[in-house]
Amino acid sequence: MQIVYDVENYKADRRKLALALGNFDGLHIAHRKIIKRTKEIAAQRDLLSAVFLLDPHPLKILSPHKNLLLLSTLEERAEILENWNLDILFVQKFTSGLAALAPLQFVQRFLVDILGVDTVIIGFDYTFGDRGSGTADDLLEWGRKFGFAVEIVPPVKRGKKIVSSSLIRDLLRRGDVEKAANYLDFSFTRRGRVVHGEGRGRKLGFPTANLVISPDLLLPANGVYLSLIYWRGRELFGLTNIGVKPTFGTAIKPIVEVFLLDFDQNIYDEELDVKFLCKIRDEVAFKDVGSLQKQIASDVDLARSLIGNKYKDLREKQLI
Repeated sequence: MQIVYDVENYKADRRKLALALGNFDGLHIAHRKIIKRTKEIAAQRDLLSAVFLLDPHPLKILSPHKNLLLLSTLEERAEILENWNLDILFVQKFTSGLAALAPLQFVQRFLVDILGVDTVIIGFDYTFGDRGSGTADDLLEWGRKFGFAVEIVPPVKRGKKIVSSSLIRDLLRRGDVEKAANYLDFSFTRRGRVVHGEGRGRKLGFPTANLVISPDLLLPANGVYLSLIYWRGRELFGLTNIGVKPTFGTAIKPIVEVFLLDFDQNIYDEELDVKFLCKIRDEVAFKDVGSLQKQIASDVDLARSLIGNKYKDLREKQLI
């Protein structure tokens, strides 16, 4: 997949573009439907399949006070889109100047003059231009005017819920990683680098890998989660704790720590991918260290029980 930073750097191919527009944060099942349709149209009409997204996320510029936390980094989205066999990813830097463009100016400048699109594919709720004032209906009208097709993908539902990034964020803030996975179509994952911590886990008999994760990214609610960890092509089960260590009162912001089951290697400065399978319990302040040790041992027992029953298939796939 070709990645083009700033569409003005694009050197047009003989084939025109089937272009999906959106932020695609999290690349959940509704996003996947848009991408799938983009690829289908491209194949039918001998076009290049492409995605156009803005970076940083527009809300980071337009509403910084909202402190939007993202489901995925740009790099993670690019990795997934490449796995989905897209031809091109356009990454356009989002600035206050771009934010001020009238919707018609956005269409004429980017879609017509620079990219010369054949077909544009959008979700039903896509908005664009100054204050998001451009709508899907506007794009249909201007597509007819400028000679490109527009396809609007209807809402995607699981049960009675319309799938959206905001819905998934709400579920993660409540710690419901299982339900979030239902809308993502995969387990929610955070990637982080292992750094030195306070060494308290090892003293307790449960050494943990402390992860550095970008503060721009959303974490599930504080608590303990059964997780599947990816490290150097290996799959390992672990308990992931997110929280502020209330028993010791040492943290101000949430810290992510992973206790890997049946594992004892030095992995400092390594990257881990943590897939959150289910929440085991909330974060709790214990009266003393002994009570904490007993609870962690109980957490490990519960984790092993879940692995042996609910996640048996995953256990059989482990590369340990």
